[in-house]
Amino acid sequence: MANILDYLDWRGDLSFEQSPFNEVDGLILAQLSYVFFDGILTEDFDNILTLSEVHSRLNFDSIDEKLRFFSFDYDRILLQKMANSKRFGNMPLTGYVSITDPKNEVQFAALTCILDDKTKYISYRGTDASIVGWREDFNLSYMTRTAGQKYAVDYLNRHFGTQDDMILGGHSKGGNFAIYAAVYCNSEIQPHIKKIFSFDGPGFRNEIANSKEYRKMLGLIASIVPKTSIVGQLMTANVESRIVLSIDHGFMQHLSYNWQVLGKKFEYTNEFSSTGKYINKVMQGWLSELDDNMRQEVFTAVFDVLDASESTTFTEMGENKRRSTAHVLKAIAAMSPERQKATRQALKYFLENSKNALLDNLESSKNALLDNLENSKNTFIESLEEKAPEKLARLRLPKNDP
Repeated sequence: MANILDYLDWRGDLSFEQSPFNEVDGLILAQLSYVFFDGILTEDFDNILTLSEVHSRLNFDSIDEKLRFFSFDYDRILLQKMANSKRFGNMPLTGYVSITDPKNEVQFAALTCILDDKTKYISYRGTDASIVGWREDFNLSYMTRTAGQKYAVDYLNRHFGTQDDMILGGHSKGGNFAIYAAVYCNSEIQPHIKKIFSFDGPGFRNEIANSKEYRKMLGLIASIVPKTSIVGQLMTANVESRIVLSIDHGFMQHLSYNWQVLGKKFEYTNEFSSTGKYINKVMQGWLSELDDNMRQEVFTAVFDVLDASESTTFTEMGENKRRSTAHVLKAIAAMSPERQKATRQALKYFLENSKNALLDNLESSKNALLDNLENSKNTFIESLEEKAPEKLARLRLPKNDP
């Protein structure tokens, strides 16, 4: 079982001239934007450092523990392997911006990597450990444009023009930002966008996914999701996703480091797992039951309660369980009757859709089992019929002479 870290061990000694940029490189650069380069890189594009220089200046141990997400330790290894490789070590990095603003409900970060042929890879960070980052994920379901999506578009419009060839990419919410930025950036920039990678990124509201602006960029989008995709199946993408195999289960398939790599591409399969299909039915069915007002009421209620814990990240919330629980219970009790009613109704819809999806899956499994039994029976009968004359000939007794 190999992943992107193994890929760097195997192919890190190959330059892009020897082996052109590929989809695995795309995921590596998308994952790179999760690293906190604060204090080393800035948004000023005159501030350019090679990846090796950045690695030599970055002290992972100094990064606040409450900011560390579950990929933190892997990201540390990733940056080291990239810095020591011929493929990425001398790659220039620039244009780093990181914004976390609870008041405006935005968590946004982006980084520009310059490939050997001067193509710019714009990497958008996905959701980090911050509570506001997760709040923005749910905002995508009822807002036409989130603050993070606006920042993603502005980043392209401010820093790039007709002189730049670009590849856009991101993992998780970063994949959504990459697509959104390409769709709504200045029209003169769009012809210079060569590819858009969304690695298990959530989709869009129907009015966006069905718009002419979105459809114009469809041919450039490469959507890659794991076999048990949860995030990547949310809402609508209008693009056929390729399904990559993962070495883990459940939500941990979302983690880039669990995706299986073979040579210079991913290992793919043809269909989602039964768990992935089940989750998709539940979430799509549930969201379809909620109009925009109810979605806003419910998600606002949930995250207002989380905010009441007086923690900025889930890590911090977990470290102060007693204090957080007390504040959360107090916030729940203080919810307005209207918000409590909306939350109860949403929970009812969720449970109903969970039950229906489970019954559908059981029915599908039963039918598949019956079909397999029927096919096995028919194959067995056909085999008997083919071999029967031969077996009867062996059993035939010799006739007595008269």
